[in-house]
Amino acid sequence: MNQDQNTRKHKTPAVRFVLLLSIVSVCMGWQSSQSFAWDQLQPSQLTSGSQMRRAFRSVVSTPRSWTVRVRSDGKETSLGAIVESDGWILTKASQLEGEVTCELSTAERYQAEIIGVDGKLDLALIKIDAKNLPTVKWKSDADPQVGQWLVTPGLSMSPVSVGVLSVARRKIDPAPGVLGVQIDDAVGGALVKNVMRESGAEEAGLKPGDVILSVAGEEIDSARALSNFVRKFLPGDRVLVKVLRDKEEVTAVVVLTDPQMLIYDRLREMQKKMGGALSRRKTGFTEVLQHDTVLRPEDCGGVIVDLQGNAIGLNIARAGRTKSFAIPANHVVPMIQKLKLKEYTPYNPLKDAKQHTVSATTSS
Repeated sequence: MNQDQNTRKHKTPAVRFVLLLSIVSVCMGWQSSQSFAWDQLQPSQLTSGSQMRRAFRSVVSTPRSWTVRVRSDGKETSLGAIVESDGWILTKASQLEGEVTCELSTAERYQAEIIGVDGKLDLALIKIDAKNLPTVKWKSDADPQVGQWLVTPGLSMSPVSVGVLSVARRKIDPAPGVLGVQIDDAVGGALVKNVMRESGAEEAGLKPGDVILSVAGEEIDSARALSNFVRKFLPGDRVLVKVLRDKEEVTAVVVLTDPQMLIYDRLREMQKKMGGALSRRKTGFTEVLQHDTVLRPEDCGGVIVDLQGNAIGLNIARAGRTKSFAIPANHVVPMIQKLKLKEYTPYNPLKDAKQHTVSATTSS
């Protein structure tokens, strides 16, 4: 074994970390890359993901000012991107419900109004009462190359996460949404025999013994009719369900679930331990850029940028342990004016039971 081979064989994690930082420094055009890399070489920094993110602070110094934290009823639901300076913000639609607020990178907080929703892209345009805000700088003329660094800004100085483009632009076929119940025929509807754990039905309070009478305004007369009708919708869609319980009619809004995550309990638990939760809606997109960034579902909805700080897309779903999707910028940008003009309207299942879902009433 020659000296070069021996060196390669015994490369330490510290050496690999320095090499990685050196590559990052060259890609980002830092003049003092050598000193920067060695400055990072502290024992705690070799095992802390936060130190890796710190290396990309300059990339998100401007994009973080475009980024907002969106909350629904006080709970973090998504990130968002300021697309026009007078308070227009784009975010992920299927995460929104209840009272919506936005927090800016300046720590200012505003009430937000949902203006328009497009279910096919899972996008929502919301509005806050603010002026002279910094806005997104889009790059839609060319996709990043596979292997290129991509960075997700948040509100803090360091990015939320860092990764690379892993698969070129591609289509993600839809998966049918499910209520998350085991059913049988009943007089006048479908009998709920069991409610699956961590399903939309469980969250909405459906119980064994309930008889489902209608879904999204569609009357149900059998278990087969229920299954066939619900399959028209996507995971993440909200539907109004009317049930008969103890001789009384009860209504509930159910967020449909991805069938895969209900069938494979062990897979779901393994995913949580190894990489955290996945987005409810992660299928049915015309085109996405797939990257290996590790995101929480609540960190989707904001932009993802290249090393020059240009927004190449909008993060739309966490789909696997190291698989996240972004809607490319050239699909996102044309939607802004359409949503602003209220060409699409938000779905309110309690107000209009016949409007099945945002997905069923919009077009690309």
